Amino acid sequence: MTRTPHLEPARRRLRPILLGLGAVVGVAVGFGLFRKYGGRARDASSFAMFGETKTTVEHLTSADATAVFGAVTLDLREAQIDEEATVDCFALFGGIDVLVPKRWRLALSGTPIFGGVEDKTSQDEPLPAEAPVLLVNAVAMFGGVAVANEPGDATLRAKGRQGLSQPRRGE
Repeated sequence: MTRTPHLEPARRRLRPILLGLGAVVGVAVGFGLFRKYGGRARDASSFAMFGETKTTVEHLTSADATAVFGAVTLDLREAQIDEEATVDCFALFGGIDVLVPKRWRLALSGTPIFGGVEDKTSQDEPLPAEAPVLLVNAVAMFGGVAVANEPGDATLRAKGRQGLSQPRRGE
Protein backbone atom coordinates (compact mmCIF):
# COMPACT_ATOMS: atom_id res chain seq x y z
CA MET A 1 0.00 0.00 0.00
CA THR A 2 1.41 3.35 -0.95
CA ARG A 3 0.96 6.35 1.28
CA THR A 4 0.06 9.67 -0.15
CA PRO A 5 1.89 12.53 1.59
CA HIS A 6 -0.95 15.01 1.24
CA LEU A 7 -3.22 12.82 3.44
CA GLU A 8 -0.78 12.55 6.38
CA PRO A 9 -1.94 15.77 8.14
CA ALA A 10 -5.56 14.57 7.97
CA ARG A 11 -4.59 11.17 9.39
CA ARG A 12 -2.72 12.82 12.25
CA ARG A 13 -5.77 14.96 13.12
CA LEU A 14 -8.20 12.07 12.82
CA ARG A 15 -6.28 9.66 15.05
CA PRO A 16 -6.87 11.52 18.39
CA ILE A 17 -10.53 12.07 17.52
CA LEU A 18 -11.06 8.35 16.91
CA LEU A 19 -9.15 7.44 20.07
CA GLY A 20 -11.25 9.87 22.11
CA LEU A 21 -14.49 8.56 20.64
CA GLY A 22 -13.36 4.99 21.33
CA ALA A 23 -12.56 5.89 24.93
CA VAL A 24 -15.99 7.51 25.46
CA VAL A 25 -17.82 4.54 23.97
CA GLY A 26 -15.65 2.11 25.95
CA VAL A 27 -16.37 3.88 29.24
CA ALA A 28 -20.09 4.02 28.44
CA VAL A 29 -20.22 0.33 27.57
CA GLY A 30 -18.27 -0.56 30.71
CA PHE A 31 -20.56 1.63 32.79
CA GLY A 32 -23.64 -0.03 31.30
CA LEU A 33 -22.30 -3.55 31.75
CA PHE A 34 -21.27 -2.78 35.35
CA ARG A 35 -24.74 -1.46 36.07
CA LYS A 36 -26.30 -4.55 34.51
CA TYR A 37 -24.06 -7.26 35.97
CA GLY A 38 -21.89 -5.88 38.76
CA GLY A 39 -23.93 -3.35 40.68
CA ARG A 40 -26.66 -3.62 43.24
CA ALA A 41 -29.41 -6.21 43.09
CA ARG A 42 -32.15 -4.94 40.79
CA ASP A 43 -35.62 -6.12 39.81
CA ALA A 44 -34.94 -5.22 36.19
CA SER A 45 -31.98 -4.16 34.12
CA SER A 46 -32.04 -3.25 30.46
CA PHE A 47 -29.02 -2.47 28.25
CA ALA A 48 -29.06 -1.58 24.55
CA MET A 49 -26.11 -0.77 22.32
CA PHE A 50 -26.77 -0.08 18.62
CA GLY A 51 -30.13 -1.79 19.08
CA GLU A 52 -33.42 -1.75 20.91
CA THR A 53 -34.75 -3.59 23.97
CA LYS A 54 -38.07 -3.67 25.78
CA THR A 55 -38.37 -4.79 29.39
CA THR A 56 -41.49 -5.29 31.51
CA VAL A 57 -41.59 -5.65 35.29
CA GLU A 58 -44.22 -7.10 37.65
CA HIS A 59 -42.97 -5.97 41.08
CA LEU A 60 -40.58 -3.04 41.33
CA THR A 61 -38.21 -1.76 43.97
CA SER A 62 -35.35 -0.67 41.67
CA ALA A 63 -34.30 -0.91 38.03
CA ASP A 64 -31.61 0.23 35.60
CA ALA A 65 -31.89 1.27 31.96
CA THR A 66 -28.82 2.01 29.81
CA ALA A 67 -28.89 3.00 26.13
CA VAL A 68 -25.67 3.56 24.17
CA PHE A 69 -26.42 4.41 20.52
CA GLY A 70 -29.66 2.47 21.03
CA ALA A 71 -33.15 2.55 22.49
CA VAL A 72 -34.60 1.09 25.69
CA THR A 73 -38.26 0.90 26.65
CA LEU A 74 -38.88 0.11 30.31
CA ASP A 75 -42.59 -0.72 30.61
CA LEU A 76 -43.77 -0.41 34.22
CA ARG A 77 -47.49 0.02 33.53
CA GLU A 78 -48.36 -3.42 34.96
CA ALA A 79 -45.84 -3.26 37.83
CA GLN A 80 -46.63 -2.94 41.52
CA ILE A 81 -44.73 -0.69 43.95
CA ASP A 82 -45.03 -1.13 47.72
CA GLU A 83 -44.29 2.50 48.68
CA GLU A 84 -41.36 3.76 46.64
CA ALA A 85 -39.17 2.52 43.79
CA THR A 86 -36.14 3.85 41.93
CA VAL A 87 -35.17 3.72 38.25
CA ASP A 88 -31.69 4.82 37.17
CA CYS A 89 -31.36 5.78 33.49
CA PHE A 90 -28.21 6.47 31.44
CA ALA A 91 -28.52 7.46 27.78
CA LEU A 92 -25.44 8.13 25.62
CA PHE A 93 -26.36 8.96 22.00
CA GLY A 94 -29.52 6.93 22.63
CA GLY A 95 -32.99 7.11 24.10
CA ILE A 96 -34.85 5.65 27.04
CA ASP A 97 -38.64 5.57 27.43
CA VAL A 98 -40.01 4.76 30.88
CA LEU A 99 -43.73 3.95 30.77
CA VAL A 100 -45.58 4.36 34.08
CA PRO A 101 -49.22 4.00 35.17
CA LYS A 102 -51.27 7.09 36.03
CA ARG A 103 -51.77 5.86 39.60
CA TRP A 104 -48.12 6.62 40.56
CA ARG A 105 -46.48 9.84 41.65
CA LEU A 106 -43.31 10.71 39.73
CA ALA A 107 -40.16 12.34 41.09
CA LEU A 108 -37.86 12.99 38.11
CA SER A 109 -34.33 14.29 38.45
CA GLY A 110 -31.88 14.48 35.62
CA THR A 111 -28.62 15.68 34.23
CA PRO A 112 -28.95 16.47 30.53
CA ILE A 113 -25.65 17.11 28.76
CA PHE A 114 -26.52 18.10 25.18
CA GLY A 115 -29.57 15.90 25.68
CA GLY A 116 -32.96 15.96 27.35
CA VAL A 117 -34.87 14.58 30.31
CA GLU A 118 -38.62 15.03 30.07
CA ASP A 119 -41.76 14.26 32.09
CA LYS A 120 -44.64 13.57 29.67
CA THR A 121 -46.99 12.02 32.20
CA SER A 122 -50.51 13.31 32.74
CA GLN A 123 -53.02 12.91 35.56
CA ASP A 124 -56.78 12.84 35.04
CA GLU A 125 -57.49 13.50 38.72
CA PRO A 126 -55.44 14.26 41.85
CA LEU A 127 -53.62 11.28 43.36
CA PRO A 128 -54.17 10.20 46.97
CA ALA A 129 -51.42 10.92 49.50
CA GLU A 130 -50.64 7.19 49.83
CA ALA A 131 -49.99 6.76 46.07
CA PRO A 132 -46.69 4.97 45.36
CA VAL A 133 -43.72 7.11 44.30
CA LEU A 134 -41.36 6.35 41.43
CA LEU A 135 -37.98 8.10 41.63
CA VAL A 136 -36.32 8.39 38.21
CA ASN A 137 -32.67 9.48 38.16
CA ALA A 138 -31.57 10.21 34.60
CA VAL A 139 -28.32 11.11 32.85
CA ALA A 140 -28.67 11.96 29.16
CA MET A 141 -25.53 12.71 27.14
CA PHE A 142 -26.39 13.54 23.52
CA GLY A 143 -29.53 11.45 24.08
CA GLY A 144 -32.84 11.55 25.85
CA VAL A 145 -34.90 10.08 28.67
CA ALA A 146 -38.69 10.42 28.62
CA VAL A 147 -41.22 9.27 31.22
CA ALA A 148 -44.79 8.88 29.94
CA ASN A 149 -48.03 7.00 30.50
CA GLU A 150 -48.40 5.60 26.97
CA PRO A 151 -45.82 4.51 24.37
CA GLY A 152 -46.93 7.07 21.78
CA ASP A 153 -46.45 9.91 24.26
CA ALA A 154 -42.90 8.94 25.18
CA THR A 155 -40.99 8.97 21.93
CA LEU A 156 -40.42 11.83 19.57
CA ARG A 157 -39.97 9.21 16.84
CA ALA A 158 -43.61 8.17 17.14
CA LYS A 159 -44.78 11.79 16.98
CA GLY A 160 -42.61 12.38 13.92
CA ARG A 161 -44.11 9.37 12.16
CA GLN A 162 -47.64 10.53 12.97
CA GLY A 163 -46.85 13.98 11.60
CA LEU A 164 -45.53 12.54 8.34
CA SER A 165 -48.72 10.60 7.69
CA GLN A 166 -50.94 13.68 8.00
CA PRO A 167 -51.38 15.91 4.96
CA ARG A 168 -50.06 19.45 5.15
CA ARG A 169 -52.40 22.40 5.05
CA GLY A 170 -53.26 23.56 1.58
CA GLU A 171 -52.68 20.16 -0.06
